[in-house]
Amino acid sequence: MHELGICDAMLKMVRGVMKDEGLEGVNKITVEVGNLSGVVPRFLEDCWVAVTDGTELEGTVLVAEELIGRAKCLDCEAEFDADLNSLKCPQCGSDLLTPLTGRELTIKEIEAY
Repeated sequence: MHELGICDAMLKMVRGVMKDEGLEGVNKITVEVGNLSGVVPRFLEDCWVAVTDGTELEGTVLVAEELIGRAKCLDCEAEFDADLNSLKCPQCGSDLLTPLTGRELTIKEIEAY
Protein backbone atom coordinates (compact mmCIF):
# COMPACT_ATOMS: atom_id res chain seq x y z
CA MET A 1 0.00 0.00 0.00
CA HIS A 2 1.96 3.01 -1.26
CA GLU A 3 -0.66 5.39 0.18
CA LEU A 4 1.00 4.96 3.59
CA GLY A 5 4.34 6.19 2.22
CA ILE A 6 2.62 9.07 0.45
CA CYS A 7 0.94 10.12 3.69
CA ASP A 8 4.24 9.94 5.55
CA ALA A 9 5.82 12.23 2.94
CA MET A 10 2.85 14.62 3.16
CA LEU A 11 3.18 14.74 6.95
CA LYS A 12 6.82 15.79 6.57
CA MET A 13 5.88 18.41 3.97
CA VAL A 14 3.11 19.88 6.10
CA ARG A 15 5.39 19.99 9.14
CA GLY A 16 7.91 21.90 7.02
CA VAL A 17 5.26 24.39 5.92
CA MET A 18 4.12 24.83 9.53
CA LYS A 19 7.67 25.55 10.66
CA ASP A 20 8.50 27.86 7.75
CA GLU A 21 5.27 29.86 8.11
CA GLY A 22 5.12 29.85 11.92
CA LEU A 23 1.76 28.07 12.01
CA GLU A 24 0.31 26.63 15.19
CA GLY A 25 -1.84 23.93 13.64
CA VAL A 26 -3.75 22.63 10.66
CA ASN A 27 -7.49 21.96 10.44
CA LYS A 28 -7.75 20.44 6.98
CA ILE A 29 -5.62 19.44 4.02
CA THR A 30 -7.11 19.03 0.55
CA VAL A 31 -5.28 16.99 -2.06
CA GLU A 32 -6.09 16.37 -5.71
CA VAL A 33 -5.63 12.78 -6.85
CA GLY A 34 -5.68 11.88 -10.54
CA ASN A 35 -7.67 8.73 -11.26
CA LEU A 36 -4.78 7.38 -13.36
CA SER A 37 -2.23 7.84 -10.56
CA GLY A 38 -2.85 4.46 -8.98
CA VAL A 39 -3.57 6.16 -5.64
CA VAL A 40 -6.90 5.26 -4.03
CA PRO A 41 -8.37 8.39 -2.39
CA ARG A 42 -10.19 6.42 0.33
CA PHE A 43 -6.99 4.55 1.24
CA LEU A 44 -5.10 7.85 1.32
CA GLU A 45 -7.61 9.29 3.80
CA ASP A 46 -7.44 6.14 5.96
CA CYS A 47 -3.63 6.12 5.94
CA TRP A 48 -3.56 9.79 6.91
CA VAL A 49 -5.40 8.94 10.13
CA ALA A 50 -2.82 6.24 10.90
CA VAL A 51 0.22 8.37 10.06
CA THR A 52 -0.91 11.36 12.11
CA ASP A 53 -1.97 9.31 15.16
CA GLY A 54 -0.12 10.67 18.19
CA THR A 55 1.35 13.64 16.29
CA GLU A 56 0.57 17.35 16.41
CA LEU A 57 -1.55 16.80 13.27
CA GLU A 58 -3.78 14.14 14.82
CA GLY A 59 -7.39 15.06 14.03
CA THR A 60 -6.43 17.04 10.92
CA VAL A 61 -8.87 16.17 8.17
CA LEU A 62 -7.50 15.00 4.83
CA VAL A 63 -9.86 15.45 1.88
CA ALA A 64 -8.88 13.67 -1.33
CA GLU A 65 -10.57 15.06 -4.44
CA GLU A 66 -10.43 12.74 -7.43
CA LEU A 67 -9.59 14.26 -10.81
CA ILE A 68 -10.69 12.58 -14.03
CA GLY A 69 -7.78 11.75 -16.29
CA ARG A 70 -7.61 12.25 -20.04
CA ALA A 71 -5.87 10.01 -22.51
CA LYS A 72 -5.06 10.09 -26.22
CA CYS A 73 -5.26 7.13 -28.55
CA LEU A 74 -2.02 6.62 -30.48
CA ASP A 75 -3.89 4.90 -33.32
CA CYS A 76 -6.82 7.24 -34.10
CA GLU A 77 -5.69 10.30 -32.06
CA ALA A 78 -8.99 10.53 -30.16
CA GLU A 79 -8.85 12.21 -26.74
CA PHE A 80 -11.18 11.01 -23.99
CA ASP A 81 -11.79 10.73 -20.25
CA ALA A 82 -9.85 7.70 -19.07
CA ASP A 83 -10.31 5.22 -16.25
CA LEU A 84 -7.81 2.61 -15.02
CA ASN A 85 -10.54 -0.04 -15.15
CA SER A 86 -11.19 0.52 -18.85
CA LEU A 87 -8.10 1.56 -20.77
CA LYS A 88 -9.30 1.24 -24.34
CA CYS A 89 -10.08 3.93 -26.87
CA PRO A 90 -13.85 4.44 -27.08
CA GLN A 91 -13.49 5.37 -30.78
CA CYS A 92 -11.45 2.48 -32.20
CA GLY A 93 -10.94 0.06 -29.31
CA SER A 94 -7.15 0.38 -29.33
CA ASP A 95 -5.17 -0.05 -26.14
CA LEU A 96 -2.26 2.03 -27.45
CA LEU A 97 -2.85 5.10 -25.30
CA THR A 98 -0.89 7.87 -23.71
CA PRO A 99 -2.09 9.67 -20.57
CA LEU A 100 -2.53 13.42 -20.88
CA THR A 101 -3.72 14.14 -17.33
CA GLY A 102 -4.80 12.14 -14.31
CA ARG A 103 -1.45 11.04 -12.89
CA GLU A 104 -1.11 13.96 -10.50
CA LEU A 105 -1.15 14.00 -6.71
CA THR A 106 -1.09 17.58 -5.49
CA ILE A 107 -1.61 19.32 -2.18
CA LYS A 108 -4.26 21.83 -3.19
CA GLU A 109 -4.90 23.57 0.11
CA ILE A 110 -3.76 23.62 3.71
CA GLU A 111 -6.27 25.21 6.09
CA ALA A 112 -4.10 26.36 8.99
CA TYR A 113 -4.07 28.68 11.98
